[in-house]
Amino acid sequence: MKRNASRLVLGCLVAALLGISTLTGCDGGQPTVPGVPGDQAPSSSQAADRSAPPQSQDGEKPVSVETEIIRVIDGDTIVVRAVAGVLQPTNDAGTQHTVRLLGIDAAEMNYGKDAGPECGAQEATDHLDKLLPEGTQVTISYDSYADRTDRYGRSLAYVVVSSSDEDVNLVQTAGGYAEAWIPKGEPQPERWHEYLSAAEQAKWQHKGAYGAPANCPTLGRQ
Repeated sequence: MKRNASRLVLGCLVAALLGISTLTGCDGGQPTVPGVPGDQAPSSSQAADRSAPPQSQDGEKPVSVETEIIRVIDGDTIVVRAVAGVLQPTNDAGTQHTVRLLGIDAAEMNYGKDAGPECGAQEATDHLDKLLPEGTQVTISYDSYADRTDRYGRSLAYVVVSSSDEDVNLVQTAGGYAEAWIPKGEPQPERWHEYLSAAEQAKWQHKGAYGAPANCPTLGRQ
């Protein structure tokens, strides 16, 4: 026992000279971690928490956001209430945000122009206005492939009625009030083929603006 004690004392003296006594247990306490008091050494779970990535990152935005309808502009464009950090204002007052329905295109109303509305434009606008009266709660959802906004700051998104889970973009195409459309060179959004099929069927069946009294040969851009 005396021999073992002597060896321990000798070992501690060597450790002290090397400045590593706090790592060998020769100070009589528990081994310590730099920056953490010896009586507060982290558990394995605490160490794992520190190394784990944060739950959210700065600048990350949600895929969808709840808001409400302020007004309908035309058959493929609406105005909703702005949401701080997600739906940035597109008006001077900072209260409204414009959304362009992704994957579809309706005939133009030609506001402020000498030319009147294109064929089917008024029908498309009226139909969308019935679907989305002022105050309707909607979910604005972004696509995985398409850009979130255009050069005007408008959202390019799917619009879903919160109470019925109804895809408004699809309703416009299936009803014969809009064509399936994406800008040239842009990636096809996830719902593109669904919208394209619905629009082609509506045209074949002469639904909406394709039928009487408008009898439009085409709707929107081709």
